[in-house]
Amino acid sequence: MKHLLLTLLLVSLTSATALADSPEAILKDYRKQAVKAVERLNQSLEKTATPMITKLVSSGDTAGAELLTAQLKAKLAGEPVAAPQASAVQLFSLYDEARAKALAPVQKSSIARIDSLLKTAGGAKLETVTELGKVREEIEAGKVSGDSNLPTEWAYKRTPSDREEAAISLNPGGKLVMNDGSVKKTGTWRRSADKGIVTLLFEDGDKWTVEIKDGIGKIQRSIGVRYMVAK
Repeated sequence: MKHLLLTLLLVSLTSATALADSPEAILKDYRKQAVKAVERLNQSLEKTATPMITKLVSSGDTAGAELLTAQLKAKLAGEPVAAPQASAVQLFSLYDEARAKALAPVQKSSIARIDSLLKTAGGAKLETVTELGKVREEIEAGKVSGDSNLPTEWAYKRTPSDREEAAISLNPGGKLVMNDGSVKKTGTWRRSADKGIVTLLFEDGDKWTVEIKDGIGKIQRSIGVRYMVAK
């Protein structure tokens, strides 16, 4: 009887988890886990490819340098590169193999959640099935593009848990606005290829380097470390 009750409890918990799941939750978790899985690989790829690009520029091969730069960005974004620049063929091949291995466990667990949801009553709904199909397509393709969706609105703080001192807007197109209620500063922003660093350059010449992790940006400033927290 004890074993029977335990079995029924486990089945009940599994069903409840599946019912509470959704295509949005699965995709969000996949993207978050996928970013972590390839983070170090991307950093290593960029670190290795940059000297190659520099060498091409030094040798006068501007076209080759531009091609490799574009292909590096594509690789870091998880996009296929059909014909790698000659000097990067082996590098890209090794990266693709390592990336596939790193993503495999994340893909497997995410697809298992999709299959589980499809077996529930909620999974039988046409809208849910359609969304799950799109999610599965992104997961099986090994895309990690979702991590590039940097939040637009941020709160500037002395510590992550402190009160908001100013609002920061990282608008599409690289435009930056910071407003503390009395003074508005504008400028531009750009994100590193591996998505981990955001550079804020204000029109008054002030430059901030922001390390982004889990919705919190650690800002290195001349006055000390400050933070920006995604709203």
